[in-house]
Amino acid sequence: MSRNGLLEGIQEVGRDPALLLIEIGWRWGFGLIVVIITAFSAFLVLDSLSVNPRRVQAMAALNPLQLAQDIAVGIASIHRLIWRAAFSAGLALTAIWVLFSALGRYATLGRAALRPGASLQLCFVVSLLRAIVTVASMAGWFLAGLVAAGLASAGGKDKPSVGLMSAILLLAFLIIVSAWSTLNWFLSLVPLTGDSTWRESVLKTLTLLRSRRDELLEISITNGILRFGLFVVAVLLSLTVSNVITNARILIADLLAISLLYFVCADFLYMAKLIAIRKLPNTSVTRPLSDVLSRPDTTMIIAG
Repeated sequence: MSRNGLLEGIQEVGRDPALLLIEIGWRWGFGLIVVIITAFSAFLVLDSLSVNPRRVQAMAALNPLQLAQDIAVGIASIHRLIWRAAFSAGLALTAIWVLFSALGRYATLGRAALRPGASLQLCFVVSLLRAIVTVASMAGWFLAGLVAAGLASAGGKDKPSVGLMSAILLLAFLIIVSAWSTLNWFLSLVPLTGDSTWRESVLKTLTLLRSRRDELLEISITNGILRFGLFVVAVLLSLTVSNVITNARILIADLLAISLLYFVCADFLYMAKLIAIRKLPNTSVTRPLSDVLSRPDTTMIIAG
């Protein structure tokens, strides 16, 4: 039934192209803003550097290790400016993403295939929580790096233990990515319940996870396989184009076109997945939240 639901979702997106256009609009609009803000921040940082032509010519004669050391010294001299630029750009992009994500999801939920959708206020709350989860995950990864470096150097040796550091970072990466994926996926389902209040939306989402976990898993796996297949096709096309075309400008244009086509197809499948999940039958929640959470079969599913 869930495969039929995903197929029905694909058909719904085909019948209502506005769903895909809205999704592409807010995602690609945010991507364009990311490029602009990143380029502007890089320009400000590079503009603060004083370039000595003789020094640049001397660096060209250095071996890769010496060149990397010189670049590291140059970056260290302006590390405060880099941190300020990164913090300001990150804060601005986070606020813009929350705005674009909330408005974009609210607009898609207003279409017939996903109606009735959540309120605009709930969409803002969900987007804000997803942003907080992402920032917390990045902070956790940074903290894990500091802990790994400290433990690897705790022995007092001249060289830190690279193996220990790698093991700690790998374990931290798996834990952080798993937690981020689970929370982010769960929050993405909350606006699909059609309730205007946060509590009722969370309760209905938990009930959906408990009662329809098999269908949710099948929809997510099928969608993930399709998206992975698209990614493989995009990579193969990019490699083929790179080996055939020698003109740099034409090559860049072709690679950009392949990337954009992949993102269009990925957004198409994502909207189809949301529609398939939205059409899953759900029962009303009359029990308190503690009863729903205490059920042993309440299961979280990590999906792409």
